Amino acid sequence: MEAFKKFVNNHFWKVMTAVFALLFLSNGCVNNRIIKLDKKYDDISIVQINGIDSLNNSVHRFATEQEVTDAMERVMFEYLIYEDDLDKGKISLSDIKNKIESNDSK
Repeated sequence: MEAFKKFVNNHFWKVMTAVFALLFLSNGCVNNRIIKLDKKYDDISIVQINGIDSLNNSVHRFATEQEVTDAMERVMFEYLIYEDDLDKGKISLSDIKNKIESNDSK
């Protein structure tokens, strides 16, 4: 132990230089790893944000509950009109078919 103390006292500046060099290198390695991970995280985040944005755009294109209800009510109303006209003999099935086909082409 005495020899170690004597060695450190005689070569103090060399020992401290080696310790600081090790600390500096280890700090630099950690910083490099952190920077690489940060860049990787940024790249992944951009991809995920783009994916979420495209999903949001897709969802906004879906019909709302109110739009579906309105379309269903319109179709049912038209069906009742056609059924009433057919029962009263005002229209034939072929005329109904022609009306439906002409509405589909619009």
